[in-house]
Amino acid sequence: MRSIVHVLTLSALTLIASTSPAVTVLQCKDKDGSVSFRERCPPDMEQVGSRKISGVARPDADAKLAETVRNFPVSLYIVPNCDACDLVRQQLQSRKLPFAEHNVAVDAAQQDALKAVAGSLTVPAVTVGKQLLTGYNRAALDAALKSAGYPVNVPEEASKP
Repeated sequence: MRSIVHVLTLSALTLIASTSPAVTVLQCKDKDGSVSFRERCPPDMEQVGSRKISGVARPDADAKLAETVRNFPVSLYIVPNCDACDLVRQQLQSRKLPFAEHNVAVDAAQQDALKAVAGSLTVPAVTVGKQLLTGYNRAALDAALKSAGYPVNVPEEASKP
């Protein structure tokens, strides 16, 4: 009977962990030798082990991100050797956001696309959906991404194309 309770307890803790990034479960032993898995060992029990159970991204979070990407795609227009372009790219990458990067240095079609969006060849230029940002302004880019519904950090699996 105790084994069933322990398995059910560990299963419940695993289920809870699947909705969060990670959880550490402690293996606790009482004076009679009974072992249970808990978040914390009570004072009358001894910790005899621990297990770190990694959670997974919730499917609803992945679906929400996919919908945000569909409705508010992020495009970055750059040229090589542009410090401000590098800063914008780094900001997007640090948030692990999926985005399209367009080098407008020598590609006439990309230049035409940037002119259509921004009215000029100013770089860096970022579009978040239909919103345009030019130059580098960390706070403005964060605000545009937040307004579109992008999370602060995207799970690793979701940011891969």
